[in-house]
Amino acid sequence: MIGSQYNGAPGPGQINTQEFVEVLASTDLQARIPGGVLLAKGNGVIKKGTVLGRVTATNKFVPYLSSASDGSQDAVCILDNDQDTTLTDMGASAWIAGIFTESKLTGIDTAAKTALKLCYFV
Repeated sequence: MIGSQYNGAPGPGQINTQEFVEVLASTDLQARIPGGVLLAKGNGVIKKGTVLGRVTATNKFVPYLSSASDGSQDAVCILDNDQDTTLTDMGASAWIAGIFTESKLTGIDTAAKTALKLCYFV
């Protein structure tokens, strides 16, 4: 770095970028689960727009998987923000209603669309 480049002051430093992913197609109709959900630890980073199911034995949420048999095979809601569950359970906000861009959702399938009765997909 040339000292005079910034009049002797440090440069701008590392520049970070963050991708903004909007899964809602419209903000006209949306509702979240009051009080949010508790995501089970051990699922790594769960991305915004991931369809969630609830494990019956623990009452905690994990990414929906139609082939599961622990309760998470039933889609319940859609995660509102990225959450890191690698080391601990994590509280999170999740939608139960809204108009969503289907191509930006993770885990959406025909069964999930049927279960998410208050959600519309475009």
